Amino acid sequence: MKKVLLMFLSLTCFTNLNAQNRYPIIPLPSHLAPQKGQFKLNAKVGIQDLTHNPITQIALKPLVEKCQLAAGISLKKAPNGASSNIIRITFDKHIDNPEGYLLQVSPTKIEIKAKEPAGVFYAVQSILQLLPPSIEQKEKVVSTRWDIPCVKIEDSPRFGYRGIMLDVSRHYMPFDFLKKYIDELASLKINRFHWHLTDGQAFRFESKKYPLLHTAKSPQWPTNEGYYSQDEMRALVKYAQDRFITIIPEIDVPAHSNAALVAYPQYACQDSTGKQLLYQGEFCPKEESVAFVNDIIDEVISIFPSEYIHIGGDEASKQAWKKCPNCQKRIKERGLKSIEELQSDFVANLEKHINEKGRKMIGWDEILEGGLAPNATVMAWRSLESGVEAAKMKHNAIMSPTSHCYLDYYQSEDPNEPIAFAGFINLPRIYSFEPVPDGLTAEEESYILGPQANLWTEQVPVGSHAEYMTFPRGVALAEVGWSKKEARNYTNFLDRLGSYLTRMDYRQVNYAKHFFEIKTSTTRAADQSIQLALLCDNNNAPIYYTLDGSTPTVQSFRYESPIPIKQNTNIKVATVMKDRIVDEISRTITFNKATGLLMQLTTPPSKRYQRGGIAALTNGMFGGNGRFNDEEWLGWNNQDFEGVLTWPNQQSFSKISLRFFHKPSSWVWIPRLVAVWGSNDGQNFELIHEQNVAVPSQEGVLTLDLNVGQKSFKYLKFKANVYGTIPANYTGAGDPAWLFVDEIVVE
Repeated sequence: MKKVLLMFLSLTCFTNLNAQNRYPIIPLPSHLAPQKGQFKLNAKVGIQDLTHNPITQIALKPLVEKCQLAAGISLKKAPNGASSNIIRITFDKHIDNPEGYLLQVSPTKIEIKAKEPAGVFYAVQSILQLLPPSIEQKEKVVSTRWDIPCVKIEDSPRFGYRGIMLDVSRHYMPFDFLKKYIDELASLKINRFHWHLTDGQAFRFESKKYPLLHTAKSPQWPTNEGYYSQDEMRALVKYAQDRFITIIPEIDVPAHSNAALVAYPQYACQDSTGKQLLYQGEFCPKEESVAFVNDIIDEVISIFPSEYIHIGGDEASKQAWKKCPNCQKRIKERGLKSIEELQSDFVANLEKHINEKGRKMIGWDEILEGGLAPNATVMAWRSLESGVEAAKMKHNAIMSPTSHCYLDYYQSEDPNEPIAFAGFINLPRIYSFEPVPDGLTAEEESYILGPQANLWTEQVPVGSHAEYMTFPRGVALAEVGWSKKEARNYTNFLDRLGSYLTRMDYRQVNYAKHFFEIKTSTTRAADQSIQLALLCDNNNAPIYYTLDGSTPTVQSFRYESPIPIKQNTNIKVATVMKDRIVDEISRTITFNKATGLLMQLTTPPSKRYQRGGIAALTNGMFGGNGRFNDEEWLGWNNQDFEGVLTWPNQQSFSKISLRFFHKPSSWVWIPRLVAVWGSNDGQNFELIHEQNVAVPSQEGVLTLDLNVGQKSFKYLKFKANVYGTIPANYTGAGDPAWLFVDEIVVE
C-alpha cells in the first residue's frame, strides 16, 4: 500500500510540474485541465467572431497584432460555417463574472466563451502566455513553431478590483512610458491604474480654469518639470480602456497641496497676523477652498469616466488649522467638536459634489477620522484594521497596507540596491498578502473590493526605475488579486515566473531579479583567514560566484563550501532559476585585523535594527550608503554603543575606522563623542583616542578614520555616545536620536 501511495504522489508531483511547464499562466487560472495534443497556429487559421460586438475586436487586438509582428501570421476573418483552423468567440450568459472566460484549445480549434468582451481580453492574455515567449518580439521570428498546448480553462478573478498606483507628482513620467506601464498591467489582468497626479511637489493635471496650477512647483523641488495636457490624459484614458483598465485619478487634498497653494495662496491658512501656514500644505477648509477644489474635480470628471474619483485625504497635520482663525470660526459655525471633524466636514462636502456628478469617492484611510463621509470607499494603507473598520461600517475598502503593498520599499537586503524608502517588502512577502482579514462576516467580506500595490516616486526618477520597483512584485500582486486563495503556492508561482520573465525580456522591461535573497556570513579561521559562507533559500538551485569583479555565469565557480578570503576581495554571486541567472549581488570584503571577530556588546542594539546580528559589525562588509535598515547596520535608540573586541594574542595596529549613519530627516544622528581604549588583560584599559564629532552638513555615511600611532593590544574597547535629544527645527525634535553603526576596521 505504501508503495502504491508513493507512486501516486510521485506521479502527482510530476503531473503538476509538467502542467506548470506546459501551462505557465500568470495569474494562476481558477480551473485548468490539461489535454493531449496542440493547436498549430499558422496562416490557415482565422477568427470567427460570433459576438458581433465591436469591443470584442478590441479585446482580440493583442493576439492579432503580436501574431502579425512576431509570427508573420495574419489572423483574418473566418467564415461563420467553418469548424476547424479557427479561433471562435461567443458570449455565454451562463458565465457569471463579467471578467470570466472559458478557453478550450483542441487540435482543430480554439474556443473562447465569455460573458463580456473583458473576458475575451483575459482569455487572449492566457493564450499569449501559452504561445512561445518570442511571440512578444517586435519583429518576425524565424524557425519557430507557434503551437498552443491543448487545454480547458475555466477562469474568473477572485476580486473585481485589482490595482497598481503610480505617483507621478514626485517625478514626472513620460507619456510613452505610461503606455508601456499600462501594457504590462494589462498582461497581468490588472484592471485598475490609480494615477496619483498631484502632491506637494507638483500638480501634473492641466487645469483650464486655473492655469497656474500645472506650472507651480513646491520650493523644495524647483526643477520638477512636466505635466499632462487634458488631451494627453484623454488619450491615456482611451489607451487604458482598450486594455480593459480603468484609470482612477487622484487629486490629493486637503494636505499634500504645497504646489497648488504656491500657485493660489489665497486658499491656504493664515494665522492672526496674516502669515501663511503650510505645514503639510493643507488647504484652508473654508467655503472658497471647497469651491476651488470642486472646480478642479469638475475638470477631472470631464476627462476621466471612472466610477471613482480619488481625493487623497491623507496625512494632514492639522497644525495650520489649529492656528487659523478661519478654521476655528468654521468649527463653531458648523457645530463641529474637533479638528478631526473639520477634515471630515471638508471631505464630506467634496463627496457630496462628486456624488451629485454621478461618481463615487475614494480616500486614504485617514478619511475615517472624525467620521466617514456617507458613501466613501476607504483605501486602507496604514493597516489592514482600517479596512476592517470600513467593512464593519458597510463601506467598501481597497486593501493596500504598507505591510505588504508598498513598492517604494526595499526589495532586497543587498547594500547595493538603489535608494528606496526605509521599509522592506520582498517578492515572497507581497505574494503572501491576504486581502481579506480574519474575523469578518461573509457580508463584511463582500465590502473588500480587492488589493492594490502603490509606487511612490520620491526615490524613483525615471521610468526604467519604476519598472524595477514594480516588477516582479507587481506580478505577485496580480496573482493575489486574481487567483483563489487556497490555490496560491509560492514555489509553483516561481516555476511559472521564469517563463513570464522571458516574455518581459522581449518587451524590454527592467524588472528586478530578487527572487531569492543571497546572504553572506564570515568567520575567522585558525590560520587567520576569513571563511565566507553563502546562504540562499532557493530550492537547492546552484550558486555561482566570481572573485575578479566579473558577472557570474553558469561557467563561473560553483559554490560548494565556505570560501577562504585572505585579502580585500570583490565577490559577485548569483543563483539560477530555470537556467537564468537571478538575484545577483556583489560584496566588497575588507580584510583587516577585526574581520570575523565577534564583538562583546555592553548595550545590545534595538530589536528593530539588528537583522544582521552582532557579526555585522566585523564581517568585513559595509552597509549601504543610502539606507540604514539593511543587515549591515545596527541601531541604538537613546543608548550608547559600547563593546569589546578580543584577539587570541596581542595585535599591532595604527589605524581604526568606524562608520556611522547620519540622516536627521529620519531621526538618525552621528554620535557626539567617540572613544577607543586598549588593554592586554581585559581589566585595565588605556585611552587610545577620544574625539568629539561635528555634525555634518549633509546626510549620509560618516567614516571616522582614527590614526592612533603604532599600538599593540589584545583587547580594544569602543564607545560612541548617542547624540541625545533631537534639537528644535529638526524632524523628531524633542525625541531621542537614533545611532547607527556599521563596520569596524582595525589596520
